[in-house]
Amino acid sequence: MANLLFAHQQLLHQRFLDSDLGQLYVAIPLDQLAAKIAPPKHSLSGKGCRPWFDLKGAIALLMLKHYTGLSDEMLIERINYDWSMQMFCGIQLKPHEKIKDTNLPSTWRGYIGRHLDITELQKQLAIYWKPYMEHSSVSSQDATCYESRIAHPTDIKLLWQCCKQTHLQLNNLRKTLKLRRSRINYDKHKLTVLSYQKRKKKTKRQERKLRKQLLRFLIRLIEQARALEQKYSLPLSGRYHRRLKTILNIYEQQHHKAYDPADEPVKNRIVSLSKPYIRPIVRGKETKAVEFGAKVNKLHIDGISFIEHFSYDAFNEGTRYQHGIHLQRILFGKCTHHSADAIYATNANRKYATQNNIVTNFIPKGRQKQQDIQAAKTMRAILNKERGTKLEGSFGNEKNHYLLQKVNARNEHTEKCWIFFGMHTANASIISQRILKRKMDQATQPIAA
Repeated sequence: MANLLFAHQQLLHQRFLDSDLGQLYVAIPLDQLAAKIAPPKHSLSGKGCRPWFDLKGAIALLMLKHYTGLSDEMLIERINYDWSMQMFCGIQLKPHEKIKDTNLPSTWRGYIGRHLDITELQKQLAIYWKPYMEHSSVSSQDATCYESRIAHPTDIKLLWQCCKQTHLQLNNLRKTLKLRRSRINYDKHKLTVLSYQKRKKKTKRQERKLRKQLLRFLIRLIEQARALEQKYSLPLSGRYHRRLKTILNIYEQQHHKAYDPADEPVKNRIVSLSKPYIRPIVRGKETKAVEFGAKVNKLHIDGISFIEHFSYDAFNEGTRYQHGIHLQRILFGKCTHHSADAIYATNANRKYATQNNIVTNFIPKGRQKQQDIQAAKTMRAILNKERGTKLEGSFGNEKNHYLLQKVNARNEHTEKCWIFFGMHTANASIISQRILKRKMDQATQPIAA
């Protein structure tokens, strides 16, 4: 009986490895990735209820989400009834068992996001994937913005949201203290904002007038809330103070914009009350001049993408050229050819590439030897095609098929985790196809005499 059970398990495991999900599983070094993330308290102490997933299974769970494109609730529902997904995550539910906590992916995303070391994890991925990468000395880099799912921000929307939140907090404080509701005329301002939003044409004069009106209303609400805090010495939560601090920063920025005649841009401008870390990223596209989300400078090597620099603040990607080449050397040892957009073609970057014998796609300056012109032109065309098809194509592939079109995470840690696993799930899918192709080639090779 034991032998039959063992044979059944072996057959089931082989069926799993032959499936698309099994091929993806083979392409992910789960043990090495889990070793680079700090283990949770339960695995260290052994106390508490045993979790459904260990750290290795949690990493697989997050990659499975981006591979399937399911919501957290639907993903847990599928795992309850799909044995191949259970094997992918390293668990095996009994017939009477069912995972009821649909927030598990979100919980693990928060934990891993707080302990995520992008550099260390990418080193492990590069070591595991290197045998399946033929041209690891040729690379390209470019920057993109992974947009966060927030409403398109305007000054009036942002100020009114601050007014609503402060008014709600003020009423909650008065309710806690068993005081009557505030007599401040909230409905009057609500109707004014609604009337403004319904206008098809909104003039700058109307916007300035309403902004100043909302600023006066907001500071009045803040002062009333502070007066209650000081009078009754209320023990308020850290979340309340963080939200109030964000509202005060928004007030200062909007006050500066409304009353300062100088047209200087606001530094560290907040565009979302719920996500104060998000900054406007000017991209200069025809359809979308400004994007709101994390900006990532991405290194692309033989069809595989790596994060070179991750930031919620806008940065000039041209200054990251040498860092990208340095990352390639850390991951794969050497760099002989490197292509990038025209913004990277600064004098410092040209000089660095020349000193390190790196062939680039930059249009040369000054005179060239006649015999070298055609060869350089041909090489530039090859590198430009590589960058324009594979690198630019990877942006669309990740955003359209791996949940990176709009990032649905709630804070800066989970958002970074979302982007990291979305990008590397796309990479693992490519590597899985290469592993399968190599196995098929080896199976069809004639046996040597």
